[in-house]
Amino acid sequence: MAKRSDTSRKGGPGVFKLILIVVVLLLIPTTMEQLSMHPETVQLVGRICVGLAALFFLYGLIAKAMRIGALILLVLIAARALANEGVIEVPELRAWLEQQRDR
Repeated sequence: MAKRSDTSRKGGPGVFKLILIVVVLLLIPTTMEQLSMHPETVQLVGRICVGLAALFFLYGLIAKAMRIGALILLVLIAARALANEGVIEVPELRAWLEQQRDR
């Protein structure tokens, strides 16, 4: 039988844990409400849990975006380093824009 490669599982356990954390955070105020806790306490805890859930959600989005954008950032860093050393020449955008305007 062929073995599945580890590259086919992109973030499986990590994504599951992140989703589980967000779901648990969202269930806390709901459970408190079902247990007839004081409404102001439920509201305060709900605000905190929603804020934390939003932060975890944004972290998940940023982590995924950083994986995708890492290659682009690496290319930009390398290009700037080569331009600093004089290996490549950065085009003059001001001259090009003036040339386009004169047409």
